[in-house]
Amino acid sequence: MSVQTARKVALAYWGFSKKASSRAKSGVDIDIIKGNNSLELTEQTPSIQKFAKGVDNSWEDFTGYIGKYGRIPFEALVDIAAKAKSSNENIGKSNMEEVEKWSKLLIDSNSNYFIARAKHKGTLLQILINTKN
Repeated sequence: MSVQTARKVALAYWGFSKKASSRAKSGVDIDIIKGNNSLELTEQTPSIQKFAKGVDNSWEDFTGYIGKYGRIPFEALVDIAAKAKSSNENIGKSNMEEVEKWSKLLIDSNSNYFIARAKHKGTLLQILINTKN
């Protein structure tokens, strides 16, 4: 059921569907990636743990009005990852590849998290979704 919820959240977020239906316009293909619940984040590096905490603390800022589900675009996750890599004297930097890798770790450690991907007009769209409201 959560995969269907994640799909509906993605459709609504990107404006591909005006109603809470699971159908997109013709030519729009959405992939929902689900984790395998096999990972403990406490075993990961401190930067990844900070990233996970930063994402957890950011859901409220990225929650939709309808359904109250969280959805964070990968562009915002790059900023969260950079903050996670920063220290008092160094400003961290991140990129989309690192965020993709770290987001896969998040979905593997939390059964409520999903990654939604779509290609629309030649642009790759990606968001991290939290189906627990």
